[in-house]
Amino acid sequence: MNGMRWLIGVLFALLVIGAAPAQEAVTIPMREQNQSGQSGTATLKAMGDQTEVTLDIRPGPAGVDQPAHIHEGTCANLNPRPAFPLTPVRDGKSTTVVNVKLADLLAKPFAINVHKSAQEISVYVSCGEIRAALPRTGGETRAVPAWVGWLLAGAGVLLAGIGYGLRRRRATTP
Repeated sequence: MNGMRWLIGVLFALLVIGAAPAQEAVTIPMREQNQSGQSGTATLKAMGDQTEVTLDIRPGPAGVDQPAHIHEGTCANLNPRPAFPLTPVRDGKSTTVVNVKLADLLAKPFAINVHKSAQEISVYVSCGEIRAALPRTGGETRAVPAWVGWLLAGAGVLLAGIGYGLRRRRATTP
């Protein structure tokens, strides 16, 4: 009987570890700025030590390249120097692979912004804040660090080990 409890404990721990939230992809809303009408989404997909960034926003002027970047900070307070350049948005679309882990982009405030054009680089038309997202009621999202999942997984393993040790001790105590 003790062997069965131990097995159940180990299986539970493995289940908890498997359920740890490893962010493989995050979709963030891109909100229009300066009454541009250019809202949409940015999808960030983990690719090992790199991240694929796909922008899909309402198109601006046809055939016009719109510079896009990842900046440190938030949409309300961007560091003006880009952290990672992105392929310019053309007709509302852009895909770029950047040399940074998705987990690193989620670890501190970063934002993606899109400019009106190379000639009007100071005019922002769309911006989205990069953060880990979990669904909540009301359609809101909130940031959850990846370490929370690992903490829960570790707690599950620890509890399984304690349970196993207590059961073995009880079984050997006269």
